[in-house]
Amino acid sequence: MKLRGWFLSLIVVLATFASAQELPILSNDSPVGPRDTLDIKVLEDPTMSGRTVINDDGSVALNVVGKVQVAGLTASQIEARLKTLLETSFITKATVSVQVVEFASKPISVVGAVVRPGRIGATGNTTLIQAITQAGGLTPGYGRELYVLRTGRNGLSEQVAIDIEDLMVNGNADLNIPLAPNDLVNVPLDTPVTVYVTGEVMRPGKAQFRRSQTPTLLQAIADAGGLTDRASRKIIIKRMVNGKETTLRADYKNIVRGRVRDVVLLDNDTVVVDEALF
Repeated sequence: MKLRGWFLSLIVVLATFASAQELPILSNDSPVGPRDTLDIKVLEDPTMSGRTVINDDGSVALNVVGKVQVAGLTASQIEARLKTLLETSFITKATVSVQVVEFASKPISVVGAVVRPGRIGATGNTTLIQAITQAGGLTPGYGRELYVLRTGRNGLSEQVAIDIEDLMVNGNADLNIPLAPNDLVNVPLDTPVTVYVTGEVMRPGKAQFRRSQTPTLLQAIADAGGLTDRASRKIIIKRMVNGKETTLRADYKNIVRGRVRDVVLLDNDTVVVDEALF
């Protein structure tokens, strides 16, 4: 079998995530609840304008119209309700705008490798970086990716994976997505990848790498002290896939010379270096 054929068998599917643009859009159009903060503006009557917190019974108390039930309504629905109330008895044509300043009833949760895991108040324009900052920033040992989990109005959850370095170091603005009420931001710790190297290497045994390092065959052999003089350059990698052992083959010499790509190793892979046949 040709070397190319050997590597065509190296297909590993880790996970499939929706893109950031495919997340269900909720944000400022989510229904409000008790303790949420609204910014209400009535152009024709400034005394009714200002910020107000929704009471525990789901109402807000406003000048002129009194108590109004708003819990369970979106910002646009609250606008319509206030407009109707005002035009019924007080103003011929009312101009009303409502913005949700904070969704205290539906906080964003930030968990994992952050300084202060927990809940933060969601606003209509809270971004991913702002949420991480409010959680105190990242702690050492975070992984390569973070995940944003969002539940749509249909009850189905979708998840996106965000490259942390691209977001935080490279400043990729496309990844700094706006968060919605009830979003969960998970920053996993960089769990170790354990690889076993056996056979004709200087120090056979177990090697551990950070997952974000993307450990490769050359790194594992180097960690084991390199090949012995008797080592074959045709190396076997044993991997469990769906409960069955799969054997991959790699040409060490061609990898070192840059003729073929190094092989990315997965957790619990076993690298077998046989003795060369002279």
